[in-house]
Amino acid sequence: MPETDAIGAIPSALMRQAARRHAARVALRQGERTWTFALFDETVDRLASGLAARLPHGARVALFMTNRAEYVLLQCAIERAGLVRVPVNARSTAYELGMMIADCEPRAVFYDAATADRVDPAAQAALWCARVDAEVAANGPCFSELSGADIERGLLDRASLDDLASINYTSGTSGRPKGAMLTHRNWAAVYRNMLIDRDIRGDDILAHIGPLTHASGTYFVPWFLRGATSLIVEGGTVDGLLADIERHRVTVFTCVPTVLTRIVNHPALERFDLSSLRMIGYGAEPIPRNTLEKALAKFGPVLVQNYGQTEAMMTCTTLPAHEHFAPNGDLRVGCIGRAYTFVEIVLRAPDGRPVAPGEIGELTVRSDHVMRGYWRMPEETAKVLRDGFLWTGDLARMDQTGLITLAGRSKEMLISGGHNIYPQEVEAALTSCPGVMEAAVLGAPDPNWGEIAVAFVSLADDSGLGPDDIAAAVKPRLGIKTPKRIEILSALPKTGNGKVDKKLLRERLPTGAEAQ
Repeated sequence: MPETDAIGAIPSALMRQAARRHAARVALRQGERTWTFALFDETVDRLASGLAARLPHGARVALFMTNRAEYVLLQCAIERAGLVRVPVNARSTAYELGMMIADCEPRAVFYDAATADRVDPAAQAALWCARVDAEVAANGPCFSELSGADIERGLLDRASLDDLASINYTSGTSGRPKGAMLTHRNWAAVYRNMLIDRDIRGDDILAHIGPLTHASGTYFVPWFLRGATSLIVEGGTVDGLLADIERHRVTVFTCVPTVLTRIVNHPALERFDLSSLRMIGYGAEPIPRNTLEKALAKFGPVLVQNYGQTEAMMTCTTLPAHEHFAPNGDLRVGCIGRAYTFVEIVLRAPDGRPVAPGEIGELTVRSDHVMRGYWRMPEETAKVLRDGFLWTGDLARMDQTGLITLAGRSKEMLISGGHNIYPQEVEAALTSCPGVMEAAVLGAPDPNWGEIAVAFVSLADDSGLGPDDIAAAVKPRLGIKTPKRIEILSALPKTGNGKVDKKLLRERLPTGAEAQ
């Protein structure tokens, strides 16, 4: 029997229970393909039985594919088989994939046509590699054969709460990737947090546009437990999302702010009937003020902010729709809300002491959903897991009521002329300037100031703004923190997760920037 304690049963047992309750309803849809809850559960059992019969308990299984139903089925089957899921972003390079394979040594890799060119033939010779959208496999059965396996109950549901469930690699900017180890207990806590503090309903239709290997895949389970339908947007495009919202009467979707920026600036937005939407979740990076204002004007008070980290998956803080405005009417830009009910947040000075309300400190987290540590990296683990808390590296302010506003990453703070400058606060000011769509601020060395703030911005097509116009617009608010240099780009580069890629932007910085 699955183990239980104060956190509850492992998620796979809860999903089986939900599948029985909602058996005839549609759990998953992609294009013309649908799975009822009963069919979904049976398919997961078959996949899990086939996996468990061929791989030892605790073996790693890498999933390297675009958004598709097979990913969700395998995500659940790997857990049910007592194996360890290793999600890999479909935009990862062959080199990045190779680093992860070398690091965690998976026994199997599942991929699709979009990622096949990056699966090393040498890896295929040593691993069970199966392409999920074709009858192609090496050293094991293909996906269709696996999904037709006989169900062997004795091989299933053998994991305990403290067994490893997944290794999720951080999107670090340099060096060896770090694999955050998340147990079944960690994942159970993530889902519990969402179900308690988020408005998740059984009659929802949840659209997935972001990578299922990351935040979007995390949302699948809590909505499944409620009996909702998950809809995978074909191609993961904004056009596809808007069409699906109208066609399927989607009620909820989540995305990163860069995607929301594309949505609210879409030239054909008004042609779609989006009236079915009741909630839009966003997070993972700062949201431009102009994007937030446009989204609220278009959709109304339905936006929900979520903040988490790979090391403390998804559920650290949340800002519900009704708290996006302060009592005086001011829009809370950069605010990530309050801690989830079962999460403790403390802002700390470098010496570990808690800072006073209103002061900037590093955000630290204690909760059941904080990772066990980094895979085979004890020294790196010791740097971030200290005295029972995860030190996130994010700087923030907390007011007397517990509302938290991010200031930026601790490593990104710059000191210019003796003044501390927090990039996120400068970015918030820049994106409040009409015509500025996105902004990213970095520090560059300077012989006179020590460091200066350099801003990269993208503009609306009809803005007509130049660097001097932008600087003049934000200087009354920022004063000495106004970027000394502003570079206008047609679009800011993005990572595979859709976030602004500051690593690529940093490569554009000179070694000794000059003040304007």
